[in-house]
Amino acid sequence: MKTLKNLLKIVPLLAMAYAGSAQALTINYNYAADMDARALAGFQEAGRRWAAVLRDDVTLSFNIGFTQLNPGVLGSTGSTQGTVSYNAFRSALKADAITAADRAAVAKLPSGPCLSVYMNGTGVNPNGVGSATPFVDNDCDANNSTIRLTLANARALGLYAQAGGLADGSISFSTAFAWDFDPTDGITAGAFDFIGVATHEIGHALGFISGVDTMDLNRNGAFQDFQFTFISPADVFRCSPESRAAGTDIDWTADNRAKYFSLDNCNTSLSIFSNGRTHGDGQQASHWKDNMHIGILDPTAARGELLAISDLDVMLFDVIGWNAVPEPASIALFALGAAGLAGARRRKQAKQS
Repeated sequence: MKTLKNLLKIVPLLAMAYAGSAQALTINYNYAADMDARALAGFQEAGRRWAAVLRDDVTLSFNIGFTQLNPGVLGSTGSTQGTVSYNAFRSALKADAITAADRAAVAKLPSGPCLSVYMNGTGVNPNGVGSATPFVDNDCDANNSTIRLTLANARALGLYAQAGGLADGSISFSTAFAWDFDPTDGITAGAFDFIGVATHEIGHALGFISGVDTMDLNRNGAFQDFQFTFISPADVFRCSPESRAAGTDIDWTADNRAKYFSLDNCNTSLSIFSNGRTHGDGQQASHWKDNMHIGILDPTAARGELLAISDLDVMLFDVIGWNAVPEPASIALFALGAAGLAGARRRKQAKQS
């Protein structure tokens, strides 16, 4: 029997229960006894960076280490994931809405039990089996009514109350690169920012993922639309001019058209997403657009580049269910087009996953 090629580990979420007030994010690590002390300290500092901007009262655990990764890949994250209904997800977001961005995003969420989706591929595409041409999927079956999220994101939303047990993810760093473990004096030429890349990888486990990466690997028509139950929280805010014109809630296509981050039912673009390694721009859809220096979740990093969490990073985590403190007010709900982000850009040299 064929199975969808999913990029990350999947486990079902358990009982749903809303958590109490948000106070502090705690991240614990599981690691081998002989792990480089500098690397361990780097992971701990990366966790503190997220705890400084996300104040949810949850405790997370990650398995960490060094290993041989694919050529050109700095780090890789496998996050524990599960599914909830779109109704449960929307209800949790409403209960969690604190900031202006939260409230604006929740106000524009579709009120019914399903999302209408602009997608392509699949065995039911009216343009032909596996066709690259997008179509409107609004039949309210499993893929329209299901949200797949990381366990950490579910904890932040109060959708997973069980303490301990499952690790929230596993993060591996490549042994093939020179790393700079101390960013306080800049990043050494020829080396990569270890704490910055660790911050990036933790960000994926916190919830910056996209099911478009699964569609990107399985667009050929071997699967029906209802089998693609991979719409992520970030995908709920993924749009394109074409999806807006088609009247759908989100753009979930695997192709190289521009896809943007929007909180107002696709009317305003706040930033630009990557759109897929196979059929898109060459980068996983679970990232910002490359070479635009949007934030810590950019898909690549350069030697000597100092990496940092941006206001746009914080805003995305804010609207998918984390509590951002302080609120990223400096970019609250203004349009940010590609032209505004462009300019002199340095070509990045290695992938973050």
